[in-house]
Amino acid sequence: MVSSAVKMSKAELVRTLARIKREHAGDPEYQELRKALPKSWPV
Repeated sequence: MVSSAVKMSKAELVRTLARIKREHAGDPEYQELRKALPKSWPV
């Protein structure tokens, strides 16, 4: 699991991903990378 690989709890990982999404939502590079993830990606 990703959270184990980065030595975070699942809750910490989800919070971090949500923060990244908020902070970088307008960034074109973030938007391009986000497109590569499936729509079902949790964050």
